[in-house]
Amino acid sequence: MQGRRRRRGRGSVIAICGLTMAIVLLFFGLDWLERQGRKPETRGDLRARYVDEAITINGKSYRKRPSLTTILLLGIDQPARNSDEPDDYHSGGNADFLRLIVIDSTEKTISQIQIDRDTVAPVTVLNLIGERTDTRPLQIALSHSYGDGKKLSCELTAEAVSRLLLDTPVPYYAALNLDGIAALNDFVGGVTVPIDDDFSSVDPTMIQGTALRLTGKQAEYFVRSRTDMPIGTNEARMARQQVYLSRLSDILREKMKDDPDWFGALFDALRPYLVTNMTRSYLADTAYRARRNEHLPLIQLPGAHEIGVTGYMEFHPDEEALSRIITEVFYRPAE
Repeated sequence: MQGRRRRRGRGSVIAICGLTMAIVLLFFGLDWLERQGRKPETRGDLRARYVDEAITINGKSYRKRPSLTTILLLGIDQPARNSDEPDDYHSGGNADFLRLIVIDSTEKTISQIQIDRDTVAPVTVLNLIGERTDTRPLQIALSHSYGDGKKLSCELTAEAVSRLLLDTPVPYYAALNLDGIAALNDFVGGVTVPIDDDFSSVDPTMIQGTALRLTGKQAEYFVRSRTDMPIGTNEARMARQQVYLSRLSDILREKMKDDPDWFGALFDALRPYLVTNMTRSYLADTAYRARRNEHLPLIQLPGAHEIGVTGYMEFHPDEEALSRIITEVFYRPAE
């Protein structure tokens, strides 16, 4: 297996809702993962391979990388729930944007794993009073819909991502709700993007073939619209979202370059729309310490899309590719 690749570049990328950009400001350096190199053997149960501290692939030993910080970023397709709303364990909203951030403080790198919201994974299902009933193979976006729409929903999604990645620990999460997109966009003064698609059905002022500095609601249309678009696929939406995210990341890095306190101000502005198990100080400190880390190419899980028995789109990752990616990101050759 080849070593970790460190070519920089840009490419198409990721998913819905413009979302969890409270932290996204330091996690861009985007490109597709090059799918070269030998694939590791896949003998026996893949999941069992990653439970132990050390693993063996093609006769070589690997151990977990030390000093990793793993954060799951989520974008939720509904507004933030009020704290005084009664808990409803079947309407937490879907996690339409999922990206796993892995910060390696030893290697000074940041890895990103894109997770398609249609990916089929073992999802914990709750009954109407919030009790765990069983685990079912469902679209991973649905993992957040079970729960309270807040902490419990995020925990269930982190569990589903962990299972998908062969029980790789996912200790931290940060979820931005739908109404946080406009707040974020307006806090940075708007983001200018090319309007390459026909948005006339949602906003006639977003004229195709022009460049536009988006207002808050327009930013939501730009990163979320799908069914109203001429090409209504999630892949088309992901490519458009990458345009927005790359332009936004340039703004955010400039804001933070000489003012480490600016991130705290951003966090405060997004706090009403944000659910996270990380404190403000921990988030700000993590972002500031990693601000000069090398951004490795974005990793997209290879696999296949197909219509499931329910009639909805499903994405099934390639197991060998999944094994190779987990080894590359979370392990290093044993000395």
